[in-house]
Amino acid sequence: MTQLKSDLITAAGAAMLVGAAVSAEMAWLAARGVAQLGVICGAAGQPHCPWMIGSAALLASGTATLIAGRRRMKHAPASSR
Repeated sequence: MTQLKSDLITAAGAAMLVGAAVSAEMAWLAARGVAQLGVICGAAGQPHCPWMIGSAALLASGTATLIAGRRRMKHAPASSR
């Protein structure tokens, strides 16, 4: 794997983690807004907002992308003949 490709994979993983943080903040704000109505997000049959689901998906995929990018970047040991 070239260094450029590894850097792009790392940048994509980092962007996903930033997106997860933004989505988590939006989920927190949505939960606060719903709580003012007397309902807790995700409780008593109330579905979670799409921000929460998006945040979890971006967190998982961003972490997996970073791990995959770092594992691929390691070079195979050269044989010493």
